[in-house]
Amino acid sequence: MSTLFKLNWRDAVKGLFTAVVASVLIFIYSAITNNAAIDWNQVLQLAISSGLGYLVKNFLTDSEGKLLGKI
Repeated sequence: MSTLFKLNWRDAVKGLFTAVVASVLIFIYSAITNNAAIDWNQVLQLAISSGLGYLVKNFLTDSEGKLLGKI
């Protein structure tokens, strides 16, 4: 893990992985529920949101996983 208010290359790779997994899950869910009518814009937005969410979480936690180094 990176330190508080810093990101390293591992964080970026894990954020990308999170975005890919979210995209695949949304793709599968959309295919099942909408009979293969996939909204690619929604898939892309959710992938970006999940990847950025992961990076923000890592940016705000310290090397021990404590939010802002306190919680």
